[in-house]
Amino acid sequence: MRNSNTSLDRNLTRQLWCLLILSAVVAPLHGEQLTPITFVNARVFDGEKVIPAASVRIEQGKIVKVNEGLELGADSESVDCEGMTLMPGLIDCHTHVFFRPQLVQAAQFGVTTELDMMSAPRMTQPLRDEQAGGDVDDRADFYSAGYPVTVEGGHGTQFGMPVPTLGKAEDADAFVQARVHEGADYIKIIYEDGKAIGMSMPTVTPEMVNAAVKAAHARKKIAVSHLSSLASAEHLLDAKMDGFVHLFADSVVPDAFIKRAVQSKLFVVPTTTVVSGVCGVPVGELHAKDESLAAFLTTMDKSFIGRRFPKREMPTTVDKLKANIRKLHEAGVPILAGTDAPNPGTTHGASMHVELELLVDAGLSTKDALAAATLLPAKHFGLDDRGRIAIGLKADLLLVKGNPIEDITATRRIEGVWKSGVKVDREELRERVAKQRADEDG
Repeated sequence: MRNSNTSLDRNLTRQLWCLLILSAVVAPLHGEQLTPITFVNARVFDGEKVIPAASVRIEQGKIVKVNEGLELGADSESVDCEGMTLMPGLIDCHTHVFFRPQLVQAAQFGVTTELDMMSAPRMTQPLRDEQAGGDVDDRADFYSAGYPVTVEGGHGTQFGMPVPTLGKAEDADAFVQARVHEGADYIKIIYEDGKAIGMSMPTVTPEMVNAAVKAAHARKKIAVSHLSSLASAEHLLDAKMDGFVHLFADSVVPDAFIKRAVQSKLFVVPTTTVVSGVCGVPVGELHAKDESLAAFLTTMDKSFIGRRFPKREMPTTVDKLKANIRKLHEAGVPILAGTDAPNPGTTHGASMHVELELLVDAGLSTKDALAAATLLPAKHFGLDDRGRIAIGLKADLLLVKGNPIEDITATRRIEGVWKSGVKVDREELRERVAKQRADEDG
């Protein structure tokens, strides 16, 4: 849920240019898992259920065995997981990706897949090419909506880069086709007039929404929408939208709406972290208070999470957001985890762990919150090779100390991350942050 405040946008642009400079010196690492690895004595959350004690074997970037009492074999490296929990790599369902270092950072926090909800294809094409060339073991995988469906002067056009806009409903089919040609994995529609968040801006018409959803479905792409009001949400259901990538918090969700949402098989990415920030809750502080996260937050990360949205008079509140998450979840509407990084109060990777905590606070069980970042994103975005610990799937894994089923904040106590079977190097980042701290302390 981006903000059109001019000074905030300029600040974001400066920080993104810093990342661009950094990306020029961060070399991509392509590799493959050379030695089989067996995780033994592990508590396993497989994306859906908990296996109290199991062994998991991975070979050549894939999960090949999941059972009790697995023999290591002479060729296998052993990872003793006593007192730890092994789970699928996390999937962040709402980010904005501009440069490679953001995906590297995500992986270092256990987020092995990011679903980008707006980026410039000309900037991210190298990431697509890199990923198409084979497994990338040091960064999160990347899927994207590319440019969203928006109008001239509408939300998404305020960041200083040229963005194509839709002028009339009759052009929606060609507009969506252009996004598909650019490589969009799904289509995002911005239906935002700003009223629910104390602003005013032009937005798409109901006819444009209908036509864009129809065009997406005709091309076998799911359609998701940015929104912030119940009024917008009502029409998006009429238009057969597949998913919301924010959740309205200007009104408590009516029972009639919930019934329709269930019937339409809608999924929701509430982006609790960023909507809370819009409402004035300083969620960025939740990152810095936990040393498990703070020890890996660079000076630039701290600047991102330290930013705040401007205060505004608006009907949107955190209490309404929590109530809506809880009511939709209890009714069976799938809730997926997404952060909207790098918006104010967020940063790639680390913010997913804050999002999980906030989802539990809103009423999800710890197991459901973990599913919201693993099984459910894979299911609803058609990522059939990940999101679970099961034979034949990608060996994107997160090993944490403790039991996140008992305490969701255990996901932050990361013992190791494996991307396509290769362990992600977190120590270089820890050492870099420690040096930055020492320099800042004088």
